[in-house]
Amino acid sequence: MKKVQFIFGIHNHQPVGNFDNVFHDACDRSYLPFLQVLENFPDISMAFHFSGSLIEWLEGHRPDVLELFKKLVDRGNIEVLGSGFYEPILAMIPEADQVGQIKKMNDWALEQMNYEIKGNWLTERVWEPHLAQSLHKADIEYMVVDDYHFLTTGADPKNLNGYFFTEQEGKVLSVFPISQKMRYAMPFEDPQVAIDILKSYASEDGDSLVVMADDGEKFGIWPGTWETVYGQKWLERFFTLLSKNSEWITTTTFKAYHSDHIPRDLVYIPTSSYFEMSQWTLQTDLGRQMDHFIHEMEDQGKSDESRPFIKGGMWRNFFTKYPESNWMQKRVQFLSLNMKQLESKGGIPSDLRDDLYRAQCNCAYWHGVFGGLYLPHLRHAIYEHLLKAEERFLASGGSFPGLVDIDSDGVKEYRLRSDTVQLFISADKGHIREIDWLPAYFNITNYLQRYSEHYHEKLAQASNDPNASGSIHDIVLTKEEGLQDKLFVDSYKRHGLIDHIFNSDQSQNAHYTGALQENYSRVASTVTQREAGVQINTSGFVDQSQIKIEKQVELHHNDVSIKIAISNQGEVSINQHYGLELNFGLLGGNSPDRYYLVNGNNVGPLNSQGDEADVQTAALINEWDNFKINIKFSEKCQLWRSPIETVSMSEAGFERVYQASALLPHWKLNLSPGESLELELLLSINIFK
Repeated sequence: MKKVQFIFGIHNHQPVGNFDNVFHDACDRSYLPFLQVLENFPDISMAFHFSGSLIEWLEGHRPDVLELFKKLVDRGNIEVLGSGFYEPILAMIPEADQVGQIKKMNDWALEQMNYEIKGNWLTERVWEPHLAQSLHKADIEYMVVDDYHFLTTGADPKNLNGYFFTEQEGKVLSVFPISQKMRYAMPFEDPQVAIDILKSYASEDGDSLVVMADDGEKFGIWPGTWETVYGQKWLERFFTLLSKNSEWITTTTFKAYHSDHIPRDLVYIPTSSYFEMSQWTLQTDLGRQMDHFIHEMEDQGKSDESRPFIKGGMWRNFFTKYPESNWMQKRVQFLSLNMKQLESKGGIPSDLRDDLYRAQCNCAYWHGVFGGLYLPHLRHAIYEHLLKAEERFLASGGSFPGLVDIDSDGVKEYRLRSDTVQLFISADKGHIREIDWLPAYFNITNYLQRYSEHYHEKLAQASNDPNASGSIHDIVLTKEEGLQDKLFVDSYKRHGLIDHIFNSDQSQNAHYTGALQENYSRVASTVTQREAGVQINTSGFVDQSQIKIEKQVELHHNDVSIKIAISNQGEVSINQHYGLELNFGLLGGNSPDRYYLVNGNNVGPLNSQGDEADVQTAALINEWDNFKINIKFSEKCQLWRSPIETVSMSEAGFERVYQASALLPHWKLNLSPGESLELELLLSINIFK
C-alpha cells in the first residue's frame, strides 16, 4: 500500500498594539475552538506556533487558551515552532536582534513548558540567504517556507516531498517546503479534496512528505471561515478523515520527520517570500500588470507551468514603495545599532531591549490583503515602544547625533529634543519628518499619505455581502458603498512645513482631493542649525517673480516657534495666497474625544472638513491620550481643514481609514517688488487636563 506522511502546521499571531477585542475575537473564533477540536483527536500530530506578542496577551487575558495548548504539547499532539519573539521580518533587523528575538522565544518555551524548540516559523516566509547563519547561531535546525521558494530555484515540484539542506558559510539549515495546493484547499475546499492531494503524493516506501502550514486565522477569522470550519465542522471532518485513513496517512511533526529522514538534496534558495507577497511589493503599475498576467496564465491553463518563471519584487521593496515604512524601520534600526554604546556602560537593560524588539513587529511595515501599514494604531504601537526604548537608552547613558541621515535616503535630518518634544527636520527642504510628544510616547505626525494601489481597480467588483466566503486572496468585499469616490492620490509627500502659493480661486476641496493648483516652483533650499533649532532659506519663483521664504524653527520645552519672512525679490508684483501645510495624525478621526477647536469653538471631529476665516487660534484635542496641540497665528488667517483618508484592503474588505488631519492656514500675499510679509506660528503641545 502506498503511504504518505503529512505535517499540518498552524501559525497564530496578533500584532503588537492590536485592539483587545480583536485578540478576544481571534481566541473565540479560531485559536481556542481549533485546540478544542484537536483535543478530541489524540492520534493527530501537528505543529503550532504562537507569536510572542500573542503569548504575552494570552498570559494576561486568556490563560485558558495557553493552558489547553500546553496540555496538548504535553500529551504529544503538538510540536512547538519558534520564531523571532515579536514576529519581526528577520531580514529587516540587525543580526544580533535576529538571534536575540529567536532565543527569547526559545527561552520562553523552555521556561514555561520545559520544551526545547528546534524548528522555526519564518515570518511571512521572507527568506534571504544570509539568514541560514543567523538561525544556526540561534540553535535552530530547520524551518518552513513555501514550495514557491523552491520553484524559483528550478526545482521539480514532483520532488518537493521531503526536506532539503541549505547553508551559509558552512552553517547548515534544513528547509521544509509548504504545498501551495494544500494551502489553497484548506479550508476552502471539501476536506476530501485535501485527502485526495495527499493520496497523489503517496509512495511505496511511505517516506513521501506533504506540508501544509499557514495562518491559524484562516480557520475561523477570515471572512466566512468560522461557519465553514466550525459551523459546518470542516476541521472535525478533516481530522476524522485523517484518522480513518491512518493506515496510509501518517500525521507527523517536523521534529519527528527531521530526525528519522535524510534530506532530499542541497538547495540554495534566492531572496523570496510566498508568491502573493512578490506581487504586493511591486510599485502599483507593475503590481497591476503582474496581476493581469497571472490571470491570463490561469485562463490559458498555464498557471502551474508558468509560476516558476514569474517573479515580482522582494519584501524590502516595501521600504521604497512606502517611505513612511522606511522611515519607521530606519528609526528602529538606528536605535538598535546605537545600543552598542551601552555595552561599556553597564550593559543593555532588558526592558530597553524588549521595547526595541516590540518595535520590530512586522505587521505595521508592509501591506498586502490585510490592513498592516495602513492601520494607524499598529504604526502607533511601533512608535510608542520605540520612544520608550529611546528614553531608556538616553537614561542609560546613550546619546544621539544631532544631524544624521536617519532613513538612508541621502538626506540628513536634524534631531531637536527637549524634555517633552522631539522634532526631526530634513536638511534639504526643511520639512518636518516627525514630531513626538514624549510624555505620551506619541508620534503626532504618524500617518500614511494616499497611494494608488493595484487592487483599487477591483472596487467595481466589490460586494458588501457579509456571508461571502473563499480564499482571502480572491474574495472582494467592501465595508461601505461609494469608496470609488474616495480614491484620492497625493502627488507629494505630506510632511510638515510645506509651502503652498496659489490663486484666490483655489478651494479647500481642491486641497482635500489633492487637486490644488499652485503658482510656486521651489528652486533651492538651505538648512542650517541654530542654537535652539534651524534656519531654513528657500528660493523659488511665483509666476515670473523671484521669491525668498525664510523660516526660523526653534524648540523650547513644549513650544515649537515658526517665524516666516516672505520677500518679493523680483520686479513684478505678487498677488497670491501663501499657505503653510501642517499634518497631524491623532488616531481617531471620528471619535468624540478627538476634535478641532477654532478660535476656541468646537468645529467638529478630526475627520471633518472646514474653511474658516479670521482664525487666530486652532487646536487639535486628543482627550483619550490627554494632550492637545495648540496653534497660535500672529496674523489672522483663513484655515482649511481636510482629512487624509486612505482606501485599502483588509481581511474584512475594502475600508476607508483616517490617517491624519491636514491644516492649511493661508494669508493674502500681496507684495510689490522688494516688499516682505512676516508671520509667526506658535505650536504648543500640552497636557489636556
